[in-house]
Order: sequence, then C-alpha cells, then structure tokens
Amino acid sequence: MKSVFTGRRLCLTILAIMVCFTNPVMAKDYLYVPVNNALQIIDCQSDTVIKTVPAYNDYILHAAYSHDGKRYYLNAIHSVYVFDTTTNEMVDTFRFSTELSKVTIWGMSVSPDNKKLYLSAYITKKKQNIPKLNVLPPQLIVFDVEKKKMVKNYKIPHMVSQILVLRNDKNKVLLIGNDLVELDLKSGEIKKRVGFLHPEKGEEGKNVFSVHDNSSPGDHGIFPQPYYTATGMGYLLIDRNTGKVKNIAGKDLWFEYGATLSPNKKYMYGVMDELIKIDATTGETVKAVPIKQGTCYAVNITSDGKKLYVGPAGPDMSVYDADTLELLGVIPLYSDGLMAHRFSM
Repeated sequence: MKSVFTGRRLCLTILAIMVCFTNPVMAKDYLYVPVNNALQIIDCQSDTVIKTVPAYNDYILHAAYSHDGKRYYLNAIHSVYVFDTTTNEMVDTFRFSTELSKVTIWGMSVSPDNKKLYLSAYITKKKQNIPKLNVLPPQLIVFDVEKKKMVKNYKIPHMVSQILVLRNDKNKVLLIGNDLVELDLKSGEIKKRVGFLHPEKGEEGKNVFSVHDNSSPGDHGIFPQPYYTATGMGYLLIDRNTGKVKNIAGKDLWFEYGATLSPNKKYMYGVMDELIKIDATTGETVKAVPIKQGTCYAVNITSDGKKLYVGPAGPDMSVYDADTLELLGVIPLYSDGLMAHRFSM
C-alpha cells in the first residue's frame, strides 16, 4: 500500500511541475523600448529598466518582432538592427542604402516562419556624375535574414506604414496605407479590402495613419486600427488569424495615434494626449484620463491585462492600472523613443 501512495504522490508532483512550466500565467513580462541610441529593457514586475544596450547611434522609426519572440528588429530608416532577445545583445545589422541607391524603410514585419523581413520601402537611384534621380514606385521588399539579401519585391500602393502577416495564410499580407489592401505574395495581385482614401460608393472616406503595432508575440492576433471620418471615428479590428476585418463605431471622438486590445478582448486602449478605455463590443468610452507626461505614441498591455505601459515619446514610460486608469508610476528612459513591445518569457 505504501508503494501505491508513493507512486501517486510522485505522479501528482510531476503533474504539478508540468502545470507550472506550461501555464502561460507563469511567464514573466518584459517591455523592449527602442530609444535614440539604445535599446532598453523594462521588467514589468518591478517596473524598472534592467538593461540598457547602447548598440547603435541612430533614430528608430519602427520595430518588429519574430513570432517566436527570439528576435527584435529595429528599423532605422536606411538600416535594420537585429537583437537576440535571449542574450539581449545586438547580433546583426542589415544596411540597405548605398551611395547610389537610397532605400527608405517605412514599414516592417516578419514572415510567419521568421525567415524573412517584409519591408515597405521607397527607393531612389542615381548614376554617378549625372544630376538626375530615378524614384521607383513604392516596393514591398522580401529580405532573407539568413542569406542577407533581397529575394523578391512587389509594387505596392503609396504610404504603406503597416504590414500585417496572416497566421493562417503565409501567401498573403495585409497592407495599411491609403487603403487597407491584401497582397498575394504568389501572384503579386493586390485586392482592396477597406477603402480609406478610395471608399466604396455610398461609404465615408476614412482618415487612417497607422503608426505602430502595439501587439506582442503569441497574443490573440487582433490589430485595432483607429480611423476618422467626416462624422466621427471608429475602429477596424483586423484579425491576423483569419484575415477578417470587423468595424466598430466609436461613440465619442478621441484623437489616437494607436490602440491595443486587452488579452480578454473586452477593451481597447487608445493613446495620444489621453489614455482612453473603450468597450470593444459597443465602442462606448469606459474612461479617459489625460496623460501627465504629454503626448505618447504607443500603448502596451501586460499578458494578464492588469497594467498598461504608455509611451514613449519623451524620455519616459508611464505605467497605468488597466482597470481604473490610475497612474502607477513613471519610468525614466535613456532618451526619446516612439514605440515599445511586450515580450513574455
């Protein structure tokens, strides 16, 4: 009998250990904040900067993560800096511009298999000693990160600042620019999904500027995009799992650079001069508070949905309670920045 109970205890112990290591709640959250001339890492439990990596001397316009959370790519307009999130060190630099070819990277994302970068870019070429520039149509560049070379390119519409990959379809991406369009990576065909500058007959035009992707590796995959019309505002909920787009009319008018959706999908949080909490089903404003540190560009939420990280814009990050929107504290940063991303490890 004793050996039976011992065996049961052993099984229960093993099961408990397995639950601990597989339970996503056990993951610890870190905020990666690219600022001018350094990448900073914030521990979301203590709300302190635990590491500053002054690995580059550049202005970071945009950032994107690999879907396995192992790489973090920083877009410095003409170059991309690559960080390993396991060592928190810069491991590579991809330089795209040369003396005779200037490549300006506007938007960036990572392919579902983590092997390629998708870059929305403008390319300007010139010939030596000839005072004439050749400005190419806007391009989606597919860049192989292992071979370190461009493997394909597509002509795309102007002003594509956001590239959304689809988890269930590696052959298509959604591009947010003058309109929301779908690009077929096999054929190069472009199909309009939602008209912003070019609405369908009877629809209002939409003013959309997609600044940053406030998502995290392994999250629910829904991208909330604020938009403005002549009569109000709303949100497009773009599902990167299925490619479906849902429209939510906002009940109030707020100015928002971007938004994030809570892990339970109940609330959206928008940010600019205020931090706004919106019911993700009805579009009703739940609460709004002015941001004490001033205008901010990004908003991130912890994996348990309890805390919000607002900023940066200036050299700081504000921490708010996601339920009450109470300011919990301000984290000083090395310098100014534009975006941040939460990694759970």
